[in-house]
Amino acid sequence: MKTISIVAKPHGEQVRQTLEKVCYFLSGKDVDILFEEKAANVMGVAPTDHEEIREKSDLVIVLGGDGTLISAARLLGSKETPVLGVNLGRLGFLTETRVDEVINSLDDFLNDDYKLEKRMKLHCHIEEEGLKTLEIEVLNDVVINKSDLARIIEMDVYIDGDFVNRYRADGLIISTPTGSTAYNLAAGGPIVHPETETIIISPICPHALTNRPIVVNDSSHIEIKLRSRDENVSITYDGQVWRSIDPAMTISVKKAKSPTVLVVPKNKNYYSLLREKLGWGDS
Repeated sequence: MKTISIVAKPHGEQVRQTLEKVCYFLSGKDVDILFEEKAANVMGVAPTDHEEIREKSDLVIVLGGDGTLISAARLLGSKETPVLGVNLGRLGFLTETRVDEVINSLDDFLNDDYKLEKRMKLHCHIEEEGLKTLEIEVLNDVVINKSDLARIIEMDVYIDGDFVNRYRADGLIISTPTGSTAYNLAAGGPIVHPETETIIISPICPHALTNRPIVVNDSSHIEIKLRSRDENVSITYDGQVWRSIDPAMTISVKKAKSPTVLVVPKNKNYYSLLREKLGWGDS
């Protein structure tokens, strides 16, 4: 272990307290610490550029919520650098380590006593006039949304070149298993175990109630072609990157070549996590 990078959301006193605790612990270890810009601002130190974090990190510590971890995964790109997510947010499906567990988790990691999970990502690009644009990888989902309140979108979906369905809906979610507990769940899609390598397609408020979510093989190549001509339509990646799209574009989605690697609690029980986060069994 040589270099540990820290990514943090910038707000909240708990962020500073946890950062200081982590830095104090690591100061007694033979490691270099790199700070992404927002974490650097909290600590009042010089930030490290993303390329250096991507190339040098042996571990990335994320202090925040799931959104902060998703940003860190995008920063790492195709690098399979382990990510330790410390939950300073609310739900915390991805940032599973509690604040009071962070030092023990770091100590275990430095002593090679830890558990890793590989989470598949999706690779998406847009084709326009034969050219690929906006190539991006997502950990949770790709979402096609209507921008006009009273309109619905009409979309043709193809899998491996075969026509699947023409959806008339408020939108469409293409999700990883990790993202199944995000927007997909809110839209009525299934919960899929995060280590299951599948892709979920969920229409948002479909016009026909028989249009239900489907789960397909992770080797599938999904293409979405807009048929709507006048409506304003947008595409969102992991809820963080947005752009408008038009009918001349084809959205292409498939499994990414590399996963995001998470450091998870050794005693992790996914079903216990579901019960805790979703309130199952509460009277």
